This record gives sequence, C-alpha cells and structure tokens, in this order.
Amino acid sequence: MSNRVELSKGEVLFSEGDTCRAVYVINSGTVRLSKERNGLSVTIATLNKGDFLGEMALLTGRDRSCTATANSDVNLLAYGEAEFKALLKSNNDIALTIIEGLAERLVYTTEKLVSPLEIL
Repeated sequence: MSNRVELSKGEVLFSEGDTCRAVYVINSGTVRLSKERNGLSVTIATLNKGDFLGEMALLTGRDRSCTATANSDVNLLAYGEAEFKALLKSNNDIALTIIEGLAERLVYTTEKLVSPLEIL
C-alpha cells in the first residue's frame, strides 16, 4: 500500500544523485524538478496534481537524475519498488498512463534539445 507524504513549500523531496526509494504521485500542490549546472538551478519541469515523479530512477536502478522541490504545500502518495511494479502489472490503465507520461516527457526533452540546434 502507498504511504502519504506531505511537504511544505520549499522542502526537498529528493536531490539529484540520491538513491531511489519510491515513485510519487501528486495529490495536491506543485513540484519543481531541477538540475544543478555551473552553480545554477535549472528548472526541467513543474508537475501538478495527478502527475508522477521518481519513476525513472526506480525503473532503471540509477540514482535520481534531478532534484524535486515543493513549489507549494504538497501532498503525495509514495510507492516503493515492489508495490509500484505490482501496481503496473495488475492495472493496465495505470501502466498505460505511466507509458503515456514517459512518452510526453521524451517528446518535451527532444524538443528542448533540438531548439538550440535550429538556430545554427
């Protein structure tokens, strides 16, 4: 079963390089995903109610690729690896939602990578 996590505005859920422990679904509030580059914090995305985060590290076994910070007071559901994978296996609608979300993020990332090249 999932665990409820509550964060206050400005509180960090996880940091880039952390070991993965869970996937999160946002029940309320917004979360900022960012990466540190040359001493600057660069926003990758802002996630809202219904969005999920943390799945990449959990599915790949790698460390967290970015930092997740509460943009407001946030309420999330946390799923550990075993329960998240069981949820995906048992619920096709949730699995499809995750796949669609990952595909959207890939499209967004690809567009961001190509944009500077179009200037050349």
